[in-house]
Amino acid sequence: AVYEGRYLLGTSIARPIIAKAQVDYARRMGCDAVCHGCTGKGNDQVRFESTFAALAPELEIIAPWRHWEIRSREEALQYLAARGIACSASLEKIYSRDDNIWHISHEGGELEDPWNPPPDDMWTRTVDPLHAPDAPGVVTIRFEAGRPV
Repeated sequence: AVYEGRYLLGTSIARPIIAKAQVDYARRMGCDAVCHGCTGKGNDQVRFESTFAALAPELEIIAPWRHWEIRSREEALQYLAARGIACSASLEKIYSRDDNIWHISHEGGELEDPWNPPPDDMWTRTVDPLHAPDAPGVVTIRFEAGRPV
């Protein structure tokens, strides 16, 4: 899906699906809260929290970027490191990635300046178009019971 002819909705369309899975899991595990890692500046927090509220108003919503003293990706990495929590991001590769069946997007670090090209290690599903084959390939995905196979 595309909004206003240019904004890909692969991330936003997935948020309610992820939130529902979180609610289902939280209930199975007997949790009294759910959590999301959205920054306080975007619409994703609204997508998660409105879905949580609609499906499970009894669950507390924890939003670390708003409730705790985490205001940047750097501070989030420091928080994790201080508690011995492993994370694939680093100060050198401080990207936020949203990845699902419909979409992958990256932001953060040098990508915040749209004039900067993505670094070579950014490509996870594809390759830089400059290194892509000249001939197209065809991929067929079949679904069974709503799941890709």
